Amino acid sequence: EVIVGKKLTYSWRYDGYEGNSFVTWELFAEGDKTRLKLTHEGLETFPMNNPDFAKQNFATGWMQITGTTLKEFVEDQSKIVL
Repeated sequence: EVIVGKKLTYSWRYDGYEGNSFVTWELFAEGDKTRLKLTHEGLETFPMNNPDFAKQNFATGWMQITGTTLKEFVEDQSKIVL
């Protein structure tokens, strides 16, 4: 699902494993800033007996992406190619 400038939802799977989840990125204007809301639903569909699929691992990964990697990318305009 795509709502231009507001929302992107896509499926998240792992080859060789059962399960299918959905990741949603939503943008909200707040004054001169933009708030990002990231939701990852369906984690319970992945194998529960595999520690790689623990909820905390996903939370840690998304915090790294949204809190560090994405911030660095957006702030370094030289990395953005149009």
